[in-house]
Amino acid sequence: MGNLSTFIDAYFELYERLGAFEEPAQALPTKETLMSVCETLIDVSCMREEGRFSNFRVCFLRPENADFLDGYIYAHKLDFENPVPFTTSALHKLAPAINPAMSYLIIDTQSEPFMCTGIIASFTTWEKLIMGEVEGGNRMPQIPNIRVKDPGELEACFGETPLVGYSFGRNVVSRTDAFTKGLIYETINNFTHLRDTEWLHLLYRILWHVKKYAHGGTVLIVPSLESCQTFVDVKYKLPAKCMFEDSKSLIEVSPVAREKETISYADFLSKLTTVDGAVLLTHDFDLIGFGVEILTDKMETEQPKMCFLNSNDTINKTAKFTDNGTRHRSAYRFANAVPGAVAIVVSQDGIIKAITKQEDQVMVYNNIALAL
Repeated sequence: MGNLSTFIDAYFELYERLGAFEEPAQALPTKETLMSVCETLIDVSCMREEGRFSNFRVCFLRPENADFLDGYIYAHKLDFENPVPFTTSALHKLAPAINPAMSYLIIDTQSEPFMCTGIIASFTTWEKLIMGEVEGGNRMPQIPNIRVKDPGELEACFGETPLVGYSFGRNVVSRTDAFTKGLIYETINNFTHLRDTEWLHLLYRILWHVKKYAHGGTVLIVPSLESCQTFVDVKYKLPAKCMFEDSKSLIEVSPVAREKETISYADFLSKLTTVDGAVLLTHDFDLIGFGVEILTDKMETEQPKMCFLNSNDTINKTAKFTDNGTRHRSAYRFANAVPGAVAIVVSQDGIIKAITKQEDQVMVYNNIALAL
């Protein structure tokens, strides 16, 4: 199956980068085992059950390592009285019972044929952690797993964090650091009055919702309206201070009020992305307006000099300006034309790109995952 071996090699490489794992429960199966498992999962991913495609996770926890779950107070290992064969037809029927946000289907791969031996059911708050609703909470057990995401699509994960994706023979390596260090982080953080924990809280929650809406959207972050007004047409001008700060605001005196307004403001902004056009914010995350058209005809006609970065910051020499549609190309041109701007584009299938300019090059960070 095309590029599955490359997908598995990338999983091993990225998993090793995470650091040494002393717990046996966190060990990866062999590459040969993963290849066999993934071939079956790809087949299942393309089958409908009750009109829907499957979306579930499988893990490889061995019975002798089950005490690893003792560290997760709300995670429970339940065993089938009669193990279920790990076959396409059996998984097709069983998969709808597995919630990928809370559960793993346990696969015993120690001998053939492989068997589904049980389910790890857990209470998790990891989506709330990503969106900043809580500072601490319950994550999925941090073990290697494969998620069946969509037809022909798999994600190799550690806990809830995706490391590399497989989509119809193409491998997509996720990066989790684009907003927490490096150029994009510095472009925003060096010019905002917000603490980095605060603007990351806002941004992660906005982007998480945009991904969920599956509409696609663009967020433009600029020094000011004056810095970009030559290049935009703001259809709906709706000035608002970050977190709705005004004369009646309590966010400076009440941490509870600040948290509530942060969530409310982020959810409000994310919904604006469903209107055609971009959402325009300042570095302080003040709202300028939405339904923003980027006026590419006001910009240089020559294609900007591009630099597409891989997850390890090496240059992707095969990627080109013309590889993407109008939404992405206009964002590239916008970042090239407006000093200090960051453009964030979310595609309809949830892929996040962040774009800014460094010296004479437009830098593109692709396949960004919202890590905890």
